[in-house]
Amino acid sequence: MVLTKDEAAAALAEIDTTTRRSGMLKGYRIGGPILMLWSVIWALGYLNMGLLPSAFWSWTWFGLDAIGAIGSVLLAQRLKGQAGVAGKGGRADVTSLRMLGGMGVVMLFVLAVFSVLRPTDPAGYLAFPGLLVGTIYAAVGVFLARRYLLIGAVMFALTLIGFYAFKEYLAFWMASASAALFVSGVWLARA
Repeated sequence: MVLTKDEAAAALAEIDTTTRRSGMLKGYRIGGPILMLWSVIWALGYLNMGLLPSAFWSWTWFGLDAIGAIGSVLLAQRLKGQAGVAGKGGRADVTSLRMLGGMGVVMLFVLAVFSVLRPTDPAGYLAFPGLLVGTIYAAVGVFLARRYLLIGAVMFALTLIGFYAFKEYLAFWMASASAALFVSGVWLARA
């Protein structure tokens, strides 16, 4: 059987679509456990914000963010290896450095925003990370992986609901809202 030029092009396009879809599903399966890890980090961080004086907030988050960053890299490397994604020749190390670099940029941005804007209401400190992360996930969803759009929208909405409806208990609201991140991680991991 001889394929025509159009049939060959259609077959190649179908292979390309399948390859992209497979890569996205592997990415979801890798991202899911990382999202679950960060849901626990967020729950602990926001619970500490609700229970500890504000003088301890930055140190608490610094420690939790360090644990989350290291845990994310270790999880990504392990899960990529299991999924057959890890490349040879140090590719996993480059991806890990990019992940750490991205997290570092976001952390520096948050510190800079707080330094410049200096919210007078503690609720601003509580809400900003949820809004930022919701925006980042939504942008990833718009440009790369659709499921992140819904995750970002939920995080953004939960943050605004907590800010306007439960401001007095916002730290505890955000800690409980982190359960949505955990459920989202399960959803991604099962993709």
